[in-house]
Amino acid sequence: MSENHLLTILGHELAHHSNLFIDEFDDEREDSIWFEERMCDYLARKYLLNSVEFNKITEIESKMIEIFKTKYGNHSLDEFGKFSYQGGLTSIMFDYWRSFIAVKYLVEVRANHDVMVVFDEYHKWDKEGRKLPLTQYFNIDSLFD
Repeated sequence: MSENHLLTILGHELAHHSNLFIDEFDDEREDSIWFEERMCDYLARKYLLNSVEFNKITEIESKMIEIFKTKYGNHSLDEFGKFSYQGGLTSIMFDYWRSFIAVKYLVEVRANHDVMVVFDEYHKWDKEGRKLPLTQYFNIDSLFD
């Protein structure tokens, strides 16, 4: 693990304190945990890793999703964390890998690499009353089919 990878851990934790995220650590909402957790990782990785490191970790996590897809299911990312601690470390990481790939897709494909476009949609979802689960609002339910 490179020094850059270690820095992403700190970057991830600092990103949680950004005003871009709606939920607070102590509120009772649980319907967008996957988004904040993995957007923090995306931001830390994108800005602290070089492109080779970033692409390699993305490739590894994509392969891990494929390897464990049948074992850990294809449940919605909106259920992030609900079942993960019933299994081992791999079952916990499975949701993390999938949600990182989902955030990467939202930023790089849907928003043409403009992270603020994704945050604007996230805030719009909240202001509209969170009527749909966030995955449905972003229309990414079928991303892992």
